Amino acid sequence: MRRHVVRPLMALAVLAAALAPAAAAQGRRVLVSGFEFRTLSFDAGLGAKSVSEMVVPIGIVWPISRRLTMDVGTRFAQAKREDEDGTSGTLSGLTDLQVRAVVQVVPDRVLFTVAANLPTGKTKLKGEELAVAGVIASDFLPFPVSSLGNGTNVTTGVALALPVAGWAIGLAGSYRVSGSFTPLADTNLSYQAGAEMRLRVGLDRVLGQGRVSLGFTYSSFATDEFAGLEALSPGNRYIGQASWSFPIGNAGVSLYAWDLYRSAGEIPINGVTTEKQNVMALGGALSLQMGRSQLRPSVEYRRHTLGMDKLEAAGTLLSLGARLQMPLGERLTLLPALRFDTGNIANNGTDVSFKGISAAVGLRATM
Repeated sequence: MRRHVVRPLMALAVLAAALAPAAAAQGRRVLVSGFEFRTLSFDAGLGAKSVSEMVVPIGIVWPISRRLTMDVGTRFAQAKREDEDGTSGTLSGLTDLQVRAVVQVVPDRVLFTVAANLPTGKTKLKGEELAVAGVIASDFLPFPVSSLGNGTNVTTGVALALPVAGWAIGLAGSYRVSGSFTPLADTNLSYQAGAEMRLRVGLDRVLGQGRVSLGFTYSSFATDEFAGLEALSPGNRYIGQASWSFPIGNAGVSLYAWDLYRSAGEIPINGVTTEKQNVMALGGALSLQMGRSQLRPSVEYRRHTLGMDKLEAAGTLLSLGARLQMPLGERLTLLPALRFDTGNIANNGTDVSFKGISAAVGLRATM
């Protein structure tokens, strides 16, 4: 139920952030929509036989002025879980609506952001819906939408960019406060996520004909409350990231790695300590120009570990994919993508294998 407050619109937010400067420079609005379907099937032993999710996002990036850009986005999602015993459950509805404003206080130097998560998403889940929600809310298995509704929250942040000895250094901080919402259908008891503070430092520089980027993010969380009682004191999060992009002939190469570590938390009501976790990823992609279109094949490997005293193997994931960026005129771009997954999840001393496929078609319109 926790730590996925901002993830339902993460992909859209990242895309919006990438598009916002270009849109503002041209004074044009950018509309983003599409369709994505992802399914995973598991061998016997895990309980779940298959999990699938269908998502339709819609969002708009709106440059109000040269210094102010706004973006708004939501998604419709439908997820289904089928178990080995023949039972199944479905979770469907809108996600929360996210509204964000980005102000260039000092162009290319100081940014101020404020984002509001508005409670349009589905909450008050029934038993079978909770079973579905528990599967898609995973840092290891990347479903397009990991949570539909998390109530109201507001995030403010400041980012600074400074040139130092050939490096572009970025410093950023944000603070999020959350309101309460009702997560269960058969009760009026409310859940309120604790406040989150996030600090980030990033370094970027040109290296030969390429570019190197490094980043580190630290997040700390206040205690969550359920029915007025302290429910969970989450562990801190530490995320390290590195990437290197460079050309080879007419192709572009991008290599990256990231590591997400979550320290152990605590359930205050009984003093139980939660497991610490780590997800590590290595990946790469090629950018191949094909006339006006661009093909981007990619590969990624993930390793999940968790434990109380020491981290032990919990799963692996290998993904092979490709995305095509295809202009359809001056203001319309089609973005089809396909990905195949294979891996395993540790369960009671045995490894349960799984396979998956994801297909998506994105549409970007400039107005």
